[in-house]
Amino acid sequence: MKFTISKNLIEQNVEFLSNYIDSNDAFIPFRGIHFKIDSEQLVLTGASSTMGARKTIKVDEKNIKLEKSGNIYIQASMLRTIIKKFDKNITFSLNGNLIHIYEGSTKFTLTKSESGIYPNISFDDNENRFEIDSTKFDKIVSDVSISTSTSNDRLNSLIYKCINLKSDNDNKIVFIATDTYRLSTEILPINRELEMNLVVDAKNLRKLITKDAPKKVFMYFNDNKIGISYENTNVWTTVNKMQFMDVSQLFQVKFSRTFAIEREELIKTINKALFYTSEKDKKMEFTFEQNSLKISFEVPEIGIGVAETQKFEILEGDKIELDFNYNYVKEAAQVLDPGMLNIFVSNTEDKVLIMNKNNPDNIQLITPIRKYKKVKQIDESRN
Repeated sequence: MKFTISKNLIEQNVEFLSNYIDSNDAFIPFRGIHFKIDSEQLVLTGASSTMGARKTIKVDEKNIKLEKSGNIYIQASMLRTIIKKFDKNITFSLNGNLIHIYEGSTKFTLTKSESGIYPNISFDDNENRFEIDSTKFDKIVSDVSISTSTSNDRLNSLIYKCINLKSDNDNKIVFIATDTYRLSTEILPINRELEMNLVVDAKNLRKLITKDAPKKVFMYFNDNKIGISYENTNVWTTVNKMQFMDVSQLFQVKFSRTFAIEREELIKTINKALFYTSEKDKKMEFTFEQNSLKISFEVPEIGIGVAETQKFEILEGDKIELDFNYNYVKEAAQVLDPGMLNIFVSNTEDKVLIMNKNNPDNIQLITPIRKYKKVKQIDESRN
């Protein structure tokens, strides 16, 4: 195998594929990038046990000049370092057990790895294939990801790190995520009816769309994986086989209070009250009154911060005090569209739903922190 390629071209593709490679993977070939070249194209592949990515580059005798077809794989982290040493065009040559990478007098010689054969990875994107808006998909995945868990200390926590993608033979996919303390759901319109119910690791799902993706891309899926393809790019991630919990009953509760506030006003008032940040102290008290919202933040033995806004309205129900993890409220507001937000409080005061007044497709559900009331017991017999 021997070919010469533009430094810029190989560098940007190696950087892209490195996002899908684990340099500590137990399967050594998955620590590298696989090269396969013939007279028509150079195919670069990077993969792990849960993700795969492929870039296909046309051999045009300008940016890529081929002398001999062949295939190799090179450790990704080392390849990235080596590529940076060159200036314009890089030649890759395989001679026996040695890989030569050079430009002019700058040359590196690597020993071909004998630690296993690079597997034949399928990038078939014909099954359940349909077009989506990549910008909307990327935003929705980012939005609902706020409700996925980052903790590793809970039993069965894996499901809380995932996003459920569901479609019941209609022209939309519903994205749902929950860590049991909050829930996010948002809808992606699509151009066909389909049946889908997939559970996917949120971190992997966020990697399907990258900055170089065009506005329109193709999504495809089966029982084992879900992927995105466009132009010369194909990326997929495996599907989690666990059953996602049924959250439909959470939206069947009755709400007895409705409040209204501008998104930016809510975020600004939270930020005004916040004067100290730590992993431990997250509780804020929200006092919802007829024409004001007061937020109090107390850190024991340090101090208290209070902020209030008059740009608030009770649309239905009575005033109330609720405690929240302020991060949950702030992050929920940030992923909603700008404009007027409606806040709904359940009859039992254990669920709070937040959504933009004009966009019912993006819903954030939060569990308030329970207030424990001190009850003083009086033993009249002792008086």
